[in-house]
Amino acid sequence: MGIVHIVRPGQLSALDFERGSSPAPVDGQPSPKLATHEVFAAPDGRVQTGVWEASPGTFRRAIVDAEFSHFISGHATFRADDGTTYEFRGGSAAYFPPNSMGVWTIHETLRKTYCIWR
Repeated sequence: MGIVHIVRPGQLSALDFERGSSPAPVDGQPSPKLATHEVFAAPDGRVQTGVWEASPGTFRRAIVDAEFSHFISGHATFRADDGTTYEFRGGSAAYFPPNSMGVWTIHETLRKTYCIWR
């Protein structure tokens, strides 16, 4: 495997994304629309990277694997199951250890690059 270069992730158009389904609603709040532009997936499934986007809404984080994210644009709040709240805006970055569970509230369409490994 060589270097994986994600070119201009903030300039991708809606046509560049695979539209996912909306996650289950949380506490009667609207559910966002999720979309992914996968750039690389290892043949053994142990590493994935790409660009992810979510429209405004609230949902429970479903990824149980380790993830590093760099937020390109938008605004969101993540409330971890331990009660800690994190604010993310374009320019923020975060590492989510395995089993970091909680609830996302997307205030303004959020776009990030990500790397997930198992």
